Amino acid sequence: MRKLINDSRILYGILFIGGMLCLAFAAYQTQYSRLVAAGNRAVAEKRFDTQAYTQASRYWLANQKLLLYNQGVLNYEAQNFSRAADLFRQAYQTDNRLLRKRALYNLGVVLLALEEPEGAAEMFKEALRIDPSDPEVKFNLERLYHFVLLEKGGQAKASLQQAPGLHKEEGKGLGKEGAGRPSPRSDI
Repeated sequence: MRKLINDSRILYGILFIGGMLCLAFAAYQTQYSRLVAAGNRAVAEKRFDTQAYTQASRYWLANQKLLLYNQGVLNYEAQNFSRAADLFRQAYQTDNRLLRKRALYNLGVVLLALEEPEGAAEMFKEALRIDPSDPEVKFNLERLYHFVLLEKGGQAKASLQQAPGLHKEEGKGLGKEGAGRPSPRSDI
């Protein structure tokens, strides 16, 4: 009987320690989640000085590719297109099909902003290979072919400037999303 009581105390002790470890891990991961949420809010509020994603990437078991993707969206919104392209290139090297498709699509959008229509078309095609039914990717690839890639010679660049939503307005940079300008997806 005494042995049974000792064995049950040991078992309860092990369960107690295991429970405490689980609580500690949950608290640790909660802080990671808060940092990611803070980064997402900063993007939505167009505050581009946030370091939340960088801080979150230091956490154990952090989803590095997703954080690279989020940093790419942040840099795109800040119009730091070359940095956004680098981040999306790193983010699309993942086994997660949804993240890969979104990173490829966003890289295509960035390459359009950098006036690299051929590269953008390749990224849109890669995204369509992952999900052939994605209407937004199809639309942007068709639009790209219609306004840019079907043109010959020196008219291609002029055509890119004339595409709805891609022309520069007086001092305002590129057109707005409502004018037909593709925007990156940030809904992962």
